[in-house]
Amino acid sequence: MFNDINLSIDNNEVNYQYVISKNKIIIKTNELPIGSCLKIFYDENIYEIKLDENIKINHETEDTITILLNSNELWMEVILKKNFIVKSIYKYINKFSNKDTLIEEIKLFLKMPVSKKYHKDLTNLLANIENQNIDIDTLILNNTPEFERIVNILLNNQTFEQLINNMSDLELMLLITSYIYAPLAPQINQDVFNNLVNVAKNYANNLESIWRLGMNYDNKGYNYDLLDDFFVNSKNVYYLGEYISGIEQINPEKIINAIVNTKDKKFIKEVYEDELITESIDKKYLSILKSFI
Repeated sequence: MFNDINLSIDNNEVNYQYVISKNKIIIKTNELPIGSCLKIFYDENIYEIKLDENIKINHETEDTITILLNSNELWMEVILKKNFIVKSIYKYINKFSNKDTLIEEIKLFLKMPVSKKYHKDLTNLLANIENQNIDIDTLILNNTPEFERIVNILLNNQTFEQLINNMSDLELMLLITSYIYAPLAPQINQDVFNNLVNVAKNYANNLESIWRLGMNYDNKGYNYDLLDDFFVNSKNVYYLGEYISGIEQINPEKIINAIVNTKDKKFIKEVYEDELITESIDKKYLSILKSFI
């Protein structure tokens, strides 16, 4: 269930088990090599990780906790945030999960303290998803496919609508960038889009996050000037290549001119020699780059 929580040592995945006891989620793992660094990757938008106070945190960023193991066992409490239910619904309407997973996650959320305010509405939502509130005759007469029926229920759910509409720019950015591309990304205006880009600039994994924002809203009528400037100014050839090759709406001439205007010959040479970029742009732009090396 907890696909958004991963543990690893030296880039090797660490398996764990979880138990739900007294409205708490406890993750446990054992047989860990003492003295090693364990990394805990998690979606900070939907979880809070609570470690034993005796555990020394070696390094922590917004989405990663690194600890130096002084025991071969580890347990931690996972606290669900209200955005857990938003992401559960978001996953389903974008076909990243199925009905069984959606039901399982709603039931889990209903067991947690954070659900108190939304308990009645979500209990009714769950009953509707499971057809408990619909009589047999209505089901027979309704020819709507099951997926579309559930999506319609979810998109009109009071709790989902309230929570997603009241998300901060940071929360919304984290939801959207959970995936490289979602067919039903939230409908936002240009000002909100710009805000999301600016928030992502100052957050963990900013290159990946801004690229994902670009992927999610490509060819949907948004101005990408902020993204163009960000990727050129980053001088990260890998992500610049992903941006140029992956985003259909960009203007290659504008990007190449911006690269040349940096007057950074080393950077221009790296761009010129990057295979992904050279395969994604017209030869006339390669000639421009070459003339400045």
